[in-house]
Amino acid sequence: MPTPRLALTRTYLAPTSGSAPGGADLPGVADVGATVEVTSEETHYDTSDLALAAAGVSVRRQTAERTSPAPRGWVLELPGRGPRTHEVRHALGRAVRTAPAALQRLTWAAARGRSLGPVLALTTTASQRDLLDADGSVVARLTTRQVQARALVPEDSSAQTWGEWQVEVVDGRRDLLDAVTDTWEALGAEESDRTAQLRTVLDGPDDEDGLDAVSADDSAGALVLGRLAQDVGWLLSQDPLARIDAPDAVRSLRVAARRLHNVLTTFAPLFTEGATEPLRAELTWIADVTRPSRDLDVLADKLLEDLDEEAAGHTAGSGTGDPAVVAETVRATLVDRATAAHATVLEALDSQRYRDLVAALEAFVADPPTVKAARREARKALLPLVAEAHRAARDAYRDVDLDVDVEIDHDVEKATAEDAAALARLRTAVAVARDAAAVVAPRVGEDAEEYVDVLKELLDLLDEHADTVVTREFLAGLVAGAGSGAFVLGRLHALEEVRSAVAFHDVETAWDAANRKKLRRFLK
Repeated sequence: MPTPRLALTRTYLAPTSGSAPGGADLPGVADVGATVEVTSEETHYDTSDLALAAAGVSVRRQTAERTSPAPRGWVLELPGRGPRTHEVRHALGRAVRTAPAALQRLTWAAARGRSLGPVLALTTTASQRDLLDADGSVVARLTTRQVQARALVPEDSSAQTWGEWQVEVVDGRRDLLDAVTDTWEALGAEESDRTAQLRTVLDGPDDEDGLDAVSADDSAGALVLGRLAQDVGWLLSQDPLARIDAPDAVRSLRVAARRLHNVLTTFAPLFTEGATEPLRAELTWIADVTRPSRDLDVLADKLLEDLDEEAAGHTAGSGTGDPAVVAETVRATLVDRATAAHATVLEALDSQRYRDLVAALEAFVADPPTVKAARREARKALLPLVAEAHRAARDAYRDVDLDVDVEIDHDVEKATAEDAAALARLRTAVAVARDAAAVVAPRVGEDAEEYVDVLKELLDLLDEHADTVVTREFLAGLVAGAGSGAFVLGRLHALEEVRSAVAFHDVETAWDAANRKKLRRFLK
């Protein structure tokens, strides 16, 4: 598997022909390196209908003179959050007719398995200079470039040119990034959308006359399908990031799958009987497949931070085990399990079952099997269904025995397995109610938005409790081989028991807040 690289970059259309401004006056910058001239050639690859460009994804083959510092090889660039982009590099090789199989696999969500062929040639002449800190380490790179782009079909396509300024910041220095871009924007520079520019080269300017006004359809079906389409798009946007194991990507893909499931559950009456059930079953499958990876992310964030605190208060020679040694064991175990969990995720994403699910979701949104209820006005048709989801959450809450004694007097929590199962059912029901209300919030307004926020606070407590169960099971599994480190693991286990008890205790207050009549008045 190629190695992903996270870059914190922003690119602007150059307002002048001069070099990108910025130097030693910037925060954390002590010196500026020598200017380096770089010329590179790129060939961009895409499907015949430019599916990658539409998704904001770029696959390119970079070549340069061997004496040039410009990188050579294949590059897959995936959009991240904000200014972040994720790059996957691959050796150049000899193939030029299509992209390497490894990169095509990572772009399946956009290309749907179709071959990627050359669609555009790009020549870039750039001047680069590094910004250095007091130790001489590179903290950022400023690039001024002239770009010439030409579509490869038809062969006589004319070239288009433009200038760019780009800043790439090392180690997530947002203060430095903001200082650079604030200066550029003050000079009139506008942030560049390279995807939009390349699409203009490939298919010409957008036809503004062909843009329809936003639909005035206020039907229940239109509102629900709009949300489903949004979540399908989000799931697909996370697909390539999950494949490279980008931070939070698997977790985000799982959230999209669960939200799709919840919306289809609540608003099933808008569709023909049984139409949503196959989709819900497969969405449950993909959520279950990604659950271990999500849990391991939570474990890593929580346990390693707790172990750092244990290490800070540890006295050498106390005989209670060294938290640093335990941390290495925990870290190694988490890495091994995360590797296995991610392999399972990849197997699922590469499976025909997953591809069939994606196709079924898109077909459902494109040609929904709606019934008469879907044509009713949104508030009238949907609010009773949201109210029903809240009643289901209330019924689930009644099954939770909040009178159980959860004082931590022993090594185990006194709450029974039935209590844990009841909390899990409550968590599912509350999530369904929250996601249902989020669908109608754009039409209902602040009352529904407040209801969603309050349910989220309850869900955070229920998630905290569930995560403590997973964490305690993990810690218990390490005790046998921990030696003197078992004492450290016991302290962490006790801390999780306390967190569990606190979360359990606070559920009643959080539910009372979510069940207030005043909060639910929008459902009337």
